[in-house]
Parts: sequence; structure tokens; C-alpha cells
Amino acid sequence: MHVLLVDDSSVSRLLLRSILEQVGFRVSEAEHGQAALDQLSALQPDLITMDVHMPGLDGFETTRRIMQQHPLPIVIVTSGINLPGAQTAMQALEAGALMVLEKPISPTDPHFQQRAEVLSSSLQYLAHTAVRQPSPSAEAQASTLLSLQHWLHRPFRVLVLGASAGGPPAIKILLNRLNPACPWPILLVQHISPGFAGNYCEWLASQTTMPVQLASHGQVAQPGHIYVAPDDQHLRVDACLQLSLDQSARQPFIRPAIDELFDSTASQMRGHAIAVLLSGMGRDGVEGLSRLKALGALTLVQSPTSAVVDGMPKAAINQHAACYVETPGGMAAILNHLMQQTDCHKTAN
Repeated sequence: MHVLLVDDSSVSRLLLRSILEQVGFRVSEAEHGQAALDQLSALQPDLITMDVHMPGLDGFETTRRIMQQHPLPIVIVTSGINLPGAQTAMQALEAGALMVLEKPISPTDPHFQQRAEVLSSSLQYLAHTAVRQPSPSAEAQASTLLSLQHWLHRPFRVLVLGASAGGPPAIKILLNRLNPACPWPILLVQHISPGFAGNYCEWLASQTTMPVQLASHGQVAQPGHIYVAPDDQHLRVDACLQLSLDQSARQPFIRPAIDELFDSTASQMRGHAIAVLLSGMGRDGVEGLSRLKALGALTLVQSPTSAVVDGMPKAAINQHAACYVETPGGMAAILNHLMQQTDCHKTAN
């Protein structure tokens, strides 16, 4: 597989080239964002690693332009997760990058071998991932809103969301269009690299007026608040909306796993829940979503054409786990309609 390294540091490029060539990648280099854009047509790489801070076009703007002009799997590889570059990395995820990883700095660093292995294995996993520039996020069709009559008076208690690669742009649209007077707690599992959950929460808080926080073990989820699964811990909820975290077995290789959240919601809330599955690779969340639908919950799946990565949405649709298949904007319209109609019903009574 052919990878293009985009990094303004010749030392970093040399080190990354050595790591990746050892595991069989063919490697090309670009010293800044514009050079990467200029070479794309000629090089035709299978995927790209992208630094954050570079002269001229930074990692965010370069990612945005590549995803508009020639969508490819892009992995942000940055050093120092507590530096301002972390926010640019989150913006790159918003633009369609699939993953953020910590850069291996030096063979003398105690974390070098681990970071090098994570980098090489992640790129091998992503190399065959098909990505797209999502189609514009349309509102839900009027016929869809009319068909919600069955759900209008359901006493929903919680809204659970699952997302993986390509999830941030979908979540941005969904939250931007969602009525902030949300009557349900919102629980979110987003697959993200270890160390970046806090930065993800900060980015998420900039996209909505609703309070956003990393979930804590034992806290009771409140309506209109967003709770994000922390690094390397499964997030679950009980019938009293109390959250729990643990490091039990990965499901199947993932922690936090969307299926763990969806399964606990199914067992504790049964049909009194709304579950949303967004962009991502693989099948995490599909089985749990199917169980929720069978118990009478409202299940929403992102339309594959609106997803950066359509693996999880297609798997859910193929398993008939979706009550509705919608764009993120359409999902927000459905949720807002349910909120509005519920409020009108309360007022009328």
C-alpha cells in the first residue's frame, strides 16, 4: 500500500518512513499541505498521514481540501496532545480525517515502540477503507415526519449515540440542528484514539450550547446534557439513568464499544430509548441497535451516502436494525419533531 507522509519536519518524515517501510508500505513525502495537494494526482496514494502545524496550509485546511477534491483515508499524526495542535486535530476530524494518533518522537522515548506499532497497525487497517465527501445533509422528508405518529407519545428516557471513523462531521450537523431544550440525556460513544477524549469533549462543547462532559462512574445523567465515554472504558446506563464505567473485555477489539452502551440501554430501558448509529467502519453498535429495535426503541441510522465511512450504517441497514435511515440533518429534524409534539401534547393536557 502507498502512503503519503505530509509533515514539515524532515526528521519526522525520516522516522515515519522508516517505521512504515519496515511493515511493507510504499512511502512518498510532502513537506507541507500545498505540496501534498499538488502531488495527489500524480502519486495517487492509498492513504495519507497528516501533521497538524505546517507552514502555509495547516493539517485542518489541507484535510478539508483533500476531502473536497480527492477523498482519501487521512490519519492525523501529531505530537503533544495537550498542545494547541490538538484543537486543529479535532477540526481535521470534523473535516473528514478518520483518526488522530500520537506521533512517535524518538527511538529513545519509552513510548516509541508502542506508538510505532499503533501507527503501523492503524494504517494497515485503514488502507482499504473507502471514504467519500458526504452529500449535503438534507432535512427529513415530510412523509417521514408524518410517519412518526406511532412514536409521539412514547415516554423516551434517553438518547444514545454511537460513531466511529467519520463520526465528528455527522455529530456536528446533528447537534447544530438539534433543539438544545432536549428532554433526554444524551450518551455518546465515539471511537477515538487514547488520550484525545478530553480534546474531543472540548471540540464537542464548541458545537452546541448543551453541557458536554466526560462521563463519570456513578453519576446520574441529566436531561439536555451530553455524556461522552472516556478513554478505554465502556459506558453503560441503568434504569435510574445512573452511568457506569468499566474496563471489561474489549468488544470485540474496542473499548469503549458502542454495543456495550446499546446493550445496557436495551436491557434497562427496553423500548423507551432512542438510538442513533453514525458513520464508521465495521459492525460495532449493529447488534445492540438490532436488539433495541426488537424491543420497540426508535433506531436511527445514518444514510450511507451522507457518511464519510459507510461500513457501520450499511451493516445496520442490512440487518434491518433501522426504523429510519436519515442524514444527520434529517435525524435532528425527527428528534426536534418528537420534542415539539411531546411539548404540544403536554400543553394540551
